[in-house]
Amino acid sequence: MTAKKFRLVLTGAAGALLLAGCASSSPEPSAPHAATAPAAAMAATSAIDCQTFTQRMAAHAAVQSDTAVPGPDALAVANTRAEDAEAGDDGDAADASPASLATLPLFSASPRSGQLPVGWQPWTINRNKIPTTYSMAEVDQRVVVHAKADSSASGLYVPLRERDPGMLRWTWKTSGIIRNADNSHGPREDSPLRLFVAFDGDKGALPLKDQLMYEMARLTTGREMPYATLMYIWGGQRAEGAVVKNPHTDRVRMIVVDSGMKHANEWRCHERDLRADYRKAFGADPGRVIAVGIMTDTDNTRSKAEAWYGDIALD
Repeated sequence: MTAKKFRLVLTGAAGALLLAGCASSSPEPSAPHAATAPAAAMAATSAIDCQTFTQRMAAHAAVQSDTAVPGPDALAVANTRAEDAEAGDDGDAADASPASLATLPLFSASPRSGQLPVGWQPWTINRNKIPTTYSMAEVDQRVVVHAKADSSASGLYVPLRERDPGMLRWTWKTSGIIRNADNSHGPREDSPLRLFVAFDGDKGALPLKDQLMYEMARLTTGREMPYATLMYIWGGQRAEGAVVKNPHTDRVRMIVVDSGMKHANEWRCHERDLRADYRKAFGADPGRVIAVGIMTDTDNTRSKAEAWYGDIALD
């Protein structure tokens, strides 16, 4: 993958800066009306029995162990480059970009004492925002990512070698919801748990307004937004299965897979068909997957959240 496309993935984060409602600019005056608009569509629910999830993840891990993946040295180099970029290194941007991986490194394979899961890169949405804290922890006899947000927003992501969309599987848990959050309304667009997938595509075929938005993002950030981003969230108000447009850009769609306090403080396991979800959200066939990331954010509502992310697999 080229360095240019790589920077695109990092802004699958900056696409998540917009996609997560964390843009540095103020929302349009019409944004509040979006809060009362119905969701554009409903997607199928995805929660699966966690015992079934564990069995499928064990099979996935066995296959992954037989697949050629970057060794510890390659991952260490990738992490070092990402840290240099995060620190604002003035070196060549292409040199600071982490290498894309063939598969998602499992959190359960990371050292318990590490601050970040091996192979996952940090990204900053806006340097003026407080970053969310991510660390490795052993919870319920499993190694997971522990996220703590306090009026903050940032995330972790893995740049991937382009691949066809398949089945996405993950588990997560939150201690509670953000009660005044509303994912259709920019000033309140926060979530304790997000998992996003960035897709490639032909930007030249998009409407002029979208092409201008991409160009503006490139000029202001020095990076490119992904063609489209699909995000799964734990919502506070929308029903499970609701498809919500991001209030800042039409190129990001969110699917609510968990909602409210009913399942707070318990592990939820999910399995999604990316191709079917993309069609439901965007009304078209998806391009190739170029990145997967996570984010816990509370910057818009100025609140606190604590959450945990278990293993994520893309088959």
